[in-house]
Amino acid sequence: MELNFDKIFKIAIISQKFSGTYPYTKRDKKWATHFILMHGELTIICMLFIYNIIEFDLKAADYSQMCRNMCLSFVYLVITLLYINMLYYQSKLKMLIETMKAEYELAKTMSEEEQNVILEYAKKGRWLCRAWAILTTCGMAQFFLKSIVCTIYSAIQGNFRIVQYYEVICPEVIERHRNNPVIFITLYFCTFFYSLYTSALYTSVLPLGPIFLLHGCAKLEIVRLNIKNLFDNDDYVVQERLKKTVLQMQDIYCYSHEINECFQILYEFLLKATSLVLPITIFAVIQALGRGQFIPEFFAFIFGAFMVGTTPCYYSNMLMEKSEDVRMTLYSCGWETRFDLNTRKCIILMLCRALRPVSIRTIFRSVSLTTLTDVFQQAYALFNLLNAVWN
Repeated sequence: MELNFDKIFKIAIISQKFSGTYPYTKRDKKWATHFILMHGELTIICMLFIYNIIEFDLKAADYSQMCRNMCLSFVYLVITLLYINMLYYQSKLKMLIETMKAEYELAKTMSEEEQNVILEYAKKGRWLCRAWAILTTCGMAQFFLKSIVCTIYSAIQGNFRIVQYYEVICPEVIERHRNNPVIFITLYFCTFFYSLYTSALYTSVLPLGPIFLLHGCAKLEIVRLNIKNLFDNDDYVVQERLKKTVLQMQDIYCYSHEINECFQILYEFLLKATSLVLPITIFAVIQALGRGQFIPEFFAFIFGAFMVGTTPCYYSNMLMEKSEDVRMTLYSCGWETRFDLNTRKCIILMLCRALRPVSIRTIFRSVSLTTLTDVFQQAYALFNLLNAVWN
Protein backbone atom coordinates (compact mmCIF):
# COMPACT_ATOMS: atom_id res chain seq x y z
CA MET A 1 0.00 0.00 0.00
CA GLU A 2 1.35 3.41 -0.99
CA LEU A 3 1.99 5.85 1.85
CA ASN A 4 -0.26 8.60 0.55
CA PHE A 5 -2.41 10.47 3.07
CA ASP A 6 -5.14 11.42 0.58
CA LYS A 7 -5.47 7.85 -0.72
CA ILE A 8 -5.29 6.06 2.62
CA PHE A 9 -7.86 8.29 4.32
CA LYS A 10 -9.98 9.12 1.29
CA ILE A 11 -13.23 8.15 3.06
CA ALA A 12 -12.70 10.83 5.71
CA ILE A 13 -11.58 13.38 3.09
CA ILE A 14 -14.63 12.77 0.86
CA SER A 15 -16.90 13.21 3.90
CA GLN A 16 -15.08 16.41 4.87
CA LYS A 17 -15.50 17.86 1.40
CA PHE A 18 -19.21 16.98 1.37
CA SER A 19 -19.85 18.50 4.80
CA GLY A 20 -17.60 21.53 4.21
CA THR A 21 -15.18 20.75 7.05
CA TYR A 22 -12.16 19.98 4.84
CA PRO A 23 -9.26 22.05 6.27
CA TYR A 24 -8.08 23.05 2.78
CA THR A 25 -11.50 24.45 1.78
CA LYS A 26 -11.49 28.21 1.26
CA ARG A 27 -13.90 29.99 3.58
CA ASP A 28 -15.49 32.19 0.93
CA LYS A 29 -19.04 33.05 -0.18
CA LYS A 30 -19.47 29.67 -1.84
CA TRP A 31 -18.58 27.88 1.38
CA ALA A 32 -20.83 30.24 3.43
CA THR A 33 -23.80 29.52 1.14
CA HIS A 34 -23.11 25.79 1.39
CA PHE A 35 -22.94 25.99 5.19
CA ILE A 36 -26.12 28.09 5.60
CA LEU A 37 -28.19 25.83 3.34
CA MET A 38 -27.00 22.54 4.86
CA HIS A 39 -26.72 23.48 8.51
CA GLY A 40 -29.81 25.70 8.33
CA GLU A 41 -31.91 22.73 7.22
CA LEU A 42 -30.54 20.74 10.16
CA THR A 43 -31.45 23.54 12.55
CA ILE A 44 -35.06 23.53 11.33
CA ILE A 45 -35.39 19.76 11.80
CA CYS A 46 -33.81 19.98 15.27
CA MET A 47 -36.37 22.68 16.22
CA LEU A 48 -39.08 20.31 15.00
CA PHE A 49 -37.79 17.59 17.35
CA ILE A 50 -37.82 20.05 20.26
CA TYR A 51 -41.35 21.13 19.28
CA ASN A 52 -42.49 17.49 19.47
CA ILE A 53 -40.90 17.06 22.90
CA ILE A 54 -42.57 20.15 24.38
CA GLU A 55 -45.97 20.01 22.70
CA PHE A 56 -46.67 16.28 22.58
CA ASP A 57 -44.23 13.96 24.37
CA LEU A 58 -44.23 15.72 27.74
CA LYS A 59 -47.98 16.36 27.72
CA ALA A 60 -48.74 12.75 26.80
CA ALA A 61 -46.09 11.42 29.23
CA ASP A 62 -44.61 9.47 26.32
CA TYR A 63 -41.13 9.25 27.78
CA SER A 64 -39.89 6.69 25.26
CA GLN A 65 -40.64 8.96 22.30
CA MET A 66 -39.31 11.94 24.25
CA CYS A 67 -35.98 10.18 24.78
CA ARG A 68 -35.77 9.37 21.07
CA ASN A 69 -36.40 12.97 20.07
CA MET A 70 -33.94 14.15 22.73
CA CYS A 71 -31.22 11.91 21.30
CA LEU A 72 -31.76 13.25 17.79
CA SER A 73 -31.72 16.82 19.12
CA PHE A 74 -28.53 16.15 21.04
CA VAL A 75 -26.91 14.83 17.85
CA TYR A 76 -27.45 18.29 16.38
CA LEU A 77 -25.47 19.83 19.25
CA VAL A 78 -22.67 17.30 18.78
CA ILE A 79 -22.26 17.87 15.04
CA THR A 80 -22.46 21.64 15.53
CA LEU A 81 -19.55 21.44 17.97
CA LEU A 82 -17.66 19.17 15.56
CA TYR A 83 -18.09 21.77 12.82
CA ILE A 84 -17.04 24.66 15.08
CA ASN A 85 -13.97 22.73 16.22
CA MET A 86 -12.93 22.06 12.60
CA LEU A 87 -13.34 25.74 11.73
CA TYR A 88 -11.59 27.15 14.79
CA TYR A 89 -8.56 24.86 14.53
CA GLN A 90 -8.44 24.78 10.74
CA SER A 91 -4.85 26.05 10.47
CA LYS A 92 -3.55 23.66 13.17
CA LEU A 93 -5.34 20.69 11.61
CA LYS A 94 -3.91 21.60 8.23
CA MET A 95 -0.44 21.73 9.82
CA LEU A 96 -0.91 18.28 11.40
CA ILE A 97 -2.01 16.85 8.05
CA GLU A 98 0.98 18.45 6.32
CA THR A 99 3.25 16.94 9.01
CA MET A 100 1.87 13.47 8.32
CA LYS A 101 2.20 13.93 4.56
CA ALA A 102 5.83 15.07 4.92
CA GLU A 103 6.66 12.15 7.21
CA TYR A 104 5.01 9.71 4.83
CA GLU A 105 7.34 11.02 2.12
CA LEU A 106 10.30 10.79 4.52
CA ALA A 107 9.36 7.19 5.32
CA LYS A 108 10.28 6.21 1.76
CA THR A 109 13.93 6.81 2.69
CA MET A 110 13.74 4.83 5.94
CA SER A 111 14.57 1.20 6.54
CA GLU A 112 12.04 -1.45 5.60
CA GLU A 113 11.29 -2.16 9.26
CA GLU A 114 10.48 1.50 9.96
CA GLN A 115 8.37 1.76 6.80
CA ASN A 116 6.37 -1.27 7.92
CA VAL A 117 5.72 0.36 11.31
CA ILE A 118 4.31 3.52 9.72
CA LEU A 119 2.29 1.46 7.24
CA GLU A 120 0.85 -0.72 10.01
CA TYR A 121 -0.53 2.25 11.93
CA ALA A 122 -1.75 3.93 8.73
CA LYS A 123 -3.78 0.78 8.01
CA LYS A 124 -5.31 0.97 11.49
CA GLY A 125 -6.38 4.54 10.79
CA ARG A 126 -7.87 3.51 7.45
CA TRP A 127 -9.75 0.69 9.17
CA LEU A 128 -11.21 3.17 11.66
CA CYS A 129 -12.44 5.43 8.82
CA ARG A 130 -14.14 2.44 7.21
CA ALA A 131 -15.68 1.39 10.53
CA TRP A 132 -17.25 4.83 11.03
CA ALA A 133 -18.50 4.87 7.43
CA ILE A 134 -20.11 1.43 7.86
CA LEU A 135 -21.64 2.34 11.22
CA THR A 136 -23.21 5.58 10.01
CA THR A 137 -24.43 3.95 6.79
CA CYS A 138 -26.06 1.14 8.79
CA GLY A 139 -27.76 3.72 11.00
CA MET A 140 -29.22 5.48 7.95
CA ALA A 141 -30.23 2.18 6.37
CA GLN A 142 -32.14 1.12 9.49
CA PHE A 143 -34.35 4.23 9.38
CA PHE A 144 -34.91 3.76 5.64
CA LEU A 145 -35.69 0.04 5.90
CA LYS A 146 -38.07 0.59 8.78
CA SER A 147 -40.10 3.08 6.73
CA ILE A 148 -40.28 0.58 3.84
CA VAL A 149 -41.19 -2.40 6.05
CA CYS A 150 -43.86 -0.42 7.93
CA THR A 151 -45.31 0.78 4.60
CA ILE A 152 -45.52 -2.80 3.27
CA TYR A 153 -47.01 -4.02 6.56
CA SER A 154 -49.73 -1.35 6.46
CA ALA A 155 -50.62 -2.47 2.91
CA ILE A 156 -50.89 -6.10 4.04
CA GLN A 157 -53.13 -5.06 6.93
CA GLY A 158 -55.43 -3.24 4.52
CA ASN A 159 -54.64 0.21 5.93
CA PHE A 160 -52.08 1.39 3.41
CA ARG A 161 -50.04 4.47 4.23
CA ILE A 162 -46.54 5.54 3.28
CA VAL A 163 -44.45 5.83 6.44
CA GLN A 164 -42.03 8.73 6.85
CA TYR A 165 -38.27 8.29 7.19
CA TYR A 166 -38.73 9.36 10.81
CA GLU A 167 -42.17 10.11 12.21
CA VAL A 168 -42.57 13.63 13.61
CA ILE A 169 -45.61 15.83 14.15
CA CYS A 170 -45.40 19.17 12.41
CA PRO A 171 -47.10 22.46 13.39
CA GLU A 172 -50.82 22.62 12.57
CA VAL A 173 -50.28 24.70 9.42
CA ILE A 174 -48.18 21.90 7.88
CA GLU A 175 -49.79 18.92 9.63
CA ARG A 176 -53.21 19.44 7.99
CA HIS A 177 -51.53 19.05 4.58
CA ARG A 178 -49.38 16.14 5.65
CA ASN A 179 -50.69 13.77 2.96
CA ASN A 180 -49.98 16.25 0.22
CA PRO A 181 -47.29 14.62 -1.99
CA VAL A 182 -45.12 17.74 -2.04
CA ILE A 183 -45.25 18.14 1.78
CA PHE A 184 -44.66 14.42 2.31
CA ILE A 185 -41.64 14.28 -0.03
CA THR A 186 -40.20 17.46 1.51
CA LEU A 187 -40.48 16.05 5.05
CA TYR A 188 -39.03 12.73 3.93
CA PHE A 189 -36.09 14.40 2.23
CA CYS A 190 -35.42 16.77 5.18
CA THR A 191 -35.32 13.97 7.77
CA PHE A 192 -33.22 11.81 5.43
CA PHE A 193 -30.80 14.69 4.85
CA TYR A 194 -30.56 15.17 8.63
CA SER A 195 -29.17 11.66 8.99
CA LEU A 196 -27.01 11.95 5.84
CA TYR A 197 -25.34 15.19 6.93
CA THR A 198 -24.88 13.89 10.47
CA SER A 199 -23.28 10.71 9.13
CA ALA A 200 -20.92 12.72 6.93
CA LEU A 201 -19.77 14.86 9.86
CA TYR A 202 -19.27 11.85 12.12
CA THR A 203 -17.26 10.04 9.43
CA SER A 204 -15.17 13.12 8.59
CA VAL A 205 -14.30 14.45 12.07
CA LEU A 206 -14.38 11.63 14.62
CA PRO A 207 -11.66 9.44 13.01
CA LEU A 208 -9.35 12.44 12.53
CA GLY A 209 -8.04 12.61 16.11
CA PRO A 210 -7.32 8.85 16.31
CA ILE A 211 -5.53 9.03 12.92
CA PHE A 212 -3.12 11.60 14.38
CA LEU A 213 -2.76 9.54 17.58
CA LEU A 214 -1.96 6.40 15.61
CA HIS A 215 0.72 8.24 13.68
CA GLY A 216 2.13 9.38 17.04
CA CYS A 217 2.23 5.70 18.10
CA ALA A 218 4.15 4.88 14.91
CA LYS A 219 6.70 7.62 15.65
CA LEU A 220 7.18 6.31 19.20
CA GLU A 221 7.62 2.78 17.91
CA ILE A 222 10.34 3.97 15.51
CA VAL A 223 12.09 5.72 18.43
CA ARG A 224 11.89 2.49 20.43
CA LEU A 225 13.50 0.58 17.57
CA ASN A 226 16.29 3.16 17.30
CA ILE A 227 17.24 3.02 20.98
CA LYS A 228 16.92 -0.76 21.31
CA ASN A 229 20.44 -2.13 21.93
CA LEU A 230 21.73 1.43 21.56
CA PHE A 231 24.95 0.76 23.49
CA ASP A 232 25.99 -2.22 21.38
CA ASN A 233 27.80 0.29 19.12
CA ASP A 234 30.94 2.40 19.54
CA ASP A 235 30.90 5.77 21.32
CA TYR A 236 30.53 7.89 18.18
CA VAL A 237 27.51 5.90 16.91
CA VAL A 238 25.95 5.98 20.37
CA GLN A 239 26.23 9.77 20.59
CA GLU A 240 24.82 10.29 17.10
CA ARG A 241 21.89 7.95 17.66
CA LEU A 242 21.25 9.51 21.06
CA LYS A 243 21.11 12.98 19.48
CA LYS A 244 18.71 11.66 16.87
CA THR A 245 16.53 10.12 19.58
CA VAL A 246 16.39 13.37 21.56
CA LEU A 247 15.30 15.29 18.44
CA GLN A 248 12.69 12.65 17.62
CA MET A 249 11.24 12.78 21.14
CA GLN A 250 11.11 16.59 21.09
CA ASP A 251 9.26 16.38 17.79
CA ILE A 252 6.80 13.86 19.27
CA TYR A 253 6.14 16.05 22.33
CA CYS A 254 5.42 19.04 20.06
CA TYR A 255 3.24 16.87 17.80
CA SER A 256 1.15 15.55 20.73
CA HIS A 257 0.80 19.09 22.10
CA GLU A 258 -0.70 20.25 18.79
CA ILE A 259 -3.14 17.31 18.80
CA ASN A 260 -4.10 18.13 22.37
CA GLU A 261 -4.81 21.76 21.51
CA CYS A 262 -7.09 20.77 18.63
CA PHE A 263 -9.13 18.12 20.45
CA GLN A 264 -9.01 18.98 24.16
CA ILE A 265 -12.37 20.75 24.42
CA LEU A 266 -14.01 18.49 21.83
CA TYR A 267 -13.11 15.29 23.69
CA GLU A 268 -14.32 16.75 26.98
CA PHE A 269 -17.71 17.42 25.38
CA LEU A 270 -17.87 14.04 23.60
CA LEU A 271 -17.18 12.11 26.80
CA LYS A 272 -19.92 14.07 28.58
CA ALA A 273 -22.23 13.46 25.61
CA THR A 274 -21.56 9.72 25.79
CA SER A 275 -22.50 9.60 29.48
CA LEU A 276 -25.83 11.29 28.59
CA VAL A 277 -26.85 9.86 25.21
CA LEU A 278 -25.98 6.23 25.98
CA PRO A 279 -28.32 5.77 29.00
CA ILE A 280 -31.12 7.87 27.45
CA THR A 281 -31.07 5.83 24.23
CA ILE A 282 -30.97 2.49 26.05
CA PHE A 283 -33.85 3.65 28.29
CA ALA A 284 -35.88 4.66 25.21
CA VAL A 285 -35.34 1.24 23.59
CA ILE A 286 -36.26 -0.66 26.77
CA GLN A 287 -39.38 1.46 27.30
CA ALA A 288 -40.46 0.85 23.70
CA LEU A 289 -39.92 -2.90 24.04
CA GLY A 290 -42.00 -2.87 27.21
CA ARG A 291 -44.90 -1.40 25.22
CA GLY A 292 -44.54 -3.93 22.41
CA GLN A 293 -42.67 -1.56 20.06
CA PHE A 294 -39.44 -2.42 18.31
CA ILE A 295 -37.13 0.43 17.28
CA PRO A 296 -34.09 -1.22 15.64
CA GLU A 297 -32.87 2.08 14.17
CA PHE A 298 -31.80 3.23 17.63
CA PHE A 299 -29.45 0.31 18.13
CA ALA A 300 -27.08 2.18 15.80
CA PHE A 301 -27.36 5.16 18.17
CA ILE A 302 -26.38 2.99 21.12
CA PHE A 303 -23.36 1.56 19.33
CA GLY A 304 -22.49 5.00 17.94
CA ALA A 305 -22.55 6.59 21.41
CA PHE A 306 -20.35 3.74 22.63
CA MET A 307 -17.89 4.36 19.78
CA VAL A 308 -17.82 8.14 20.29
CA GLY A 309 -16.59 7.69 23.86
CA THR A 310 -14.45 4.61 23.33
CA THR A 311 -12.43 5.61 20.25
CA PRO A 312 -10.45 8.59 21.64
CA CYS A 313 -9.89 6.86 24.99
CA TYR A 314 -8.62 3.66 23.39
CA TYR A 315 -6.17 5.33 21.01
CA SER A 316 -4.96 7.86 23.57
CA ASN A 317 -4.33 4.96 25.95
CA MET A 318 -2.40 3.22 23.16
CA LEU A 319 -0.25 6.36 22.81
CA MET A 320 0.45 6.31 26.56
CA GLU A 321 1.44 2.63 26.41
CA LYS A 322 3.81 3.27 23.51
CA SER A 323 5.36 6.13 25.47
CA GLU A 324 5.86 3.82 28.43
CA ASP A 325 7.43 1.21 26.13
CA VAL A 326 9.93 3.83 24.95
CA ARG A 327 10.80 4.69 28.56
CA MET A 328 11.36 1.05 29.49
CA THR A 329 13.42 0.42 26.35
CA LEU A 330 15.53 3.49 27.10
CA TYR A 331 16.18 2.25 30.63
CA SER A 332 17.18 -1.23 29.43
CA CYS A 333 19.22 -0.19 26.38
CA GLY A 334 22.56 -1.05 28.04
CA TRP A 335 23.62 2.36 29.38
CA GLU A 336 25.18 0.77 32.47
CA THR A 337 28.02 -0.61 30.32
CA ARG A 338 29.26 2.89 29.41
CA PHE A 339 30.84 5.44 31.73
CA ASP A 340 30.69 8.59 29.59
CA LEU A 341 29.26 11.31 31.87
CA ASN A 342 27.53 13.33 29.14
CA THR A 343 25.83 10.25 27.76
CA ARG A 344 24.55 9.27 31.20
CA LYS A 345 23.28 12.80 31.87
CA CYS A 346 21.39 12.71 28.59
CA ILE A 347 19.83 9.33 29.46
CA ILE A 348 18.79 10.61 32.91
CA LEU A 349 17.14 13.72 31.44
CA MET A 350 15.28 11.65 28.87
CA LEU A 351 14.10 9.20 31.52
CA CYS A 352 12.90 12.02 33.78
CA ARG A 353 10.91 13.54 30.92
CA ALA A 354 9.52 10.14 29.95
CA LEU A 355 8.03 9.71 33.45
CA ARG A 356 5.19 11.90 32.20
CA PRO A 357 3.83 9.82 29.31
CA VAL A 358 2.74 11.27 25.99
CA SER A 359 -1.06 11.54 26.19
CA ILE A 360 -4.09 13.59 25.25
CA ARG A 361 -5.95 15.50 27.94
CA THR A 362 -9.42 16.94 28.22
CA ILE A 363 -9.95 20.04 30.34
CA PHE A 364 -9.90 18.07 33.59
CA ARG A 365 -8.21 14.71 33.01
CA SER A 366 -6.19 12.48 30.70
CA VAL A 367 -8.04 10.63 27.95
CA SER A 368 -7.51 6.95 28.73
CA LEU A 369 -9.35 3.70 29.39
CA THR A 370 -9.57 4.68 33.06
CA THR A 371 -11.44 7.81 32.01
CA LEU A 372 -13.72 5.68 29.83
CA THR A 373 -14.55 3.53 32.85
CA ASP A 374 -15.64 6.65 34.73
CA VAL A 375 -17.83 7.68 31.78
CA PHE A 376 -19.58 4.30 31.72
CA GLN A 377 -20.11 4.45 35.48
CA GLN A 378 -21.77 7.86 35.10
CA ALA A 379 -23.91 6.52 32.24
CA TYR A 380 -25.01 3.55 34.36
CA ALA A 381 -25.88 5.82 37.28
CA LEU A 382 -28.01 8.02 35.00
CA PHE A 383 -29.73 4.96 33.55
CA ASN A 384 -30.64 3.77 37.06
CA LEU A 385 -31.94 7.25 37.87
CA LEU A 386 -34.18 7.24 34.78
CA ASN A 387 -35.56 3.85 35.77
CA ALA A 388 -36.19 4.98 39.35
CA VAL A 389 -37.99 8.16 38.29
CA TRP A 390 -40.20 6.87 35.47
CA ASN A 391 -40.86 3.32 36.63
